[in-house]
Amino acid sequence: MKIAVILGTTRIGRQSEKAADALVKQLAAQPDTEVTLLDIAKYPFPVFEERLSMKTDLPVELTHFSEQLASADAMVWLTPEYNGGYPGAFKNAFDHFRAEYTKKPVGICCVSDGKFAGIQASLQLQTLAVHVGAYVCPTKWLVGNVTKVFDAENKITDELTAKGLDRFVQEYLWLARAIVEHKKKH
Repeated sequence: MKIAVILGTTRIGRQSEKAADALVKQLAAQPDTEVTLLDIAKYPFPVFEERLSMKTDLPVELTHFSEQLASADAMVWLTPEYNGGYPGAFKNAFDHFRAEYTKKPVGICCVSDGKFAGIQASLQLQTLAVHVGAYVCPTKWLVGNVTKVFDAENKITDELTAKGLDRFVQEYLWLARAIVEHKKKH
């Protein structure tokens, strides 16, 4: 199963990379998974005017991003919470696509430097997923106090954060595999 993990922030000094690293490693260690990290900071997304499918003469990087989304069986969206919501850079990148999300299982992971762990951003992402016709995993991975729960090698040092990741990966893969298998049969 091909999983695209979208790291949805371009902020300098971002802490989300730590969670993305841990998530990608844990997903990739599971049987029959191929994981690709799509970091929006590494792609030249223009300010949204029209979906990329409607444009011609795209930069090769954006064509690559689109192809990675389209070929993924499932996705995980990982963003920080800024000012009670997900980053504008994620929304800008997200809006360039539509069909690439439809009828795919989506997992939601959010981080914050506070104790509420990105819950508001996660609820907004859940609404966004439903709106584009994706199937949202009800279990999320929410990482609070992100600056304190990872070591210098991005390994989780907090037991609750580690257990949350384990539970998320288990539940997300169960849902994703069920949907992917069903789609193959129909």
